[in-house]
Amino acid sequence: MNIYEILLFLHDITRWLVLLFGLYAVVRAFIGWLGKKEWKRVHKTSGMLFASFLDLQLVFGLILYFISPITSAGLRNFGGAMKVADVRFFLVEHSLIMLLAVVLAHLGSVMAKKASTDLQKHRRAALWYLGALVLILGGIPWERLFS
Repeated sequence: MNIYEILLFLHDITRWLVLLFGLYAVVRAFIGWLGKKEWKRVHKTSGMLFASFLDLQLVFGLILYFISPITSAGLRNFGGAMKVADVRFFLVEHSLIMLLAVVLAHLGSVMAKKASTDLQKHRRAALWYLGALVLILGGIPWERLFS
């Protein structure tokens, strides 16, 4: 196994942790919002875990971006790569979608922290984390998982 294969494996495994903690953070936030619950440390921690695993996933993804045979070939011939759906997906679409998801998750944590009431904290966390999770679900190359 080479470094590319190891990182790809770690990136694949971390995906499931991101999804698990993302779903956990979204559910906790919605329960808090809709149930008018008090904002507690567990709510902050759920968002922090989601964002932290996303950060780890981002690090793996950035390294993979520059050592992957797919993106390396695409970067050498960017114009040609844009005409090939699989190459374009990893070179541009997947990368941008996931980067935006990381930003949304972190904004959710910051916006919840800055809110003045518990209800606002839960609502902001729920909406920002949900946005990040939807992007993640849309940016995962599902067909590669099942082929």
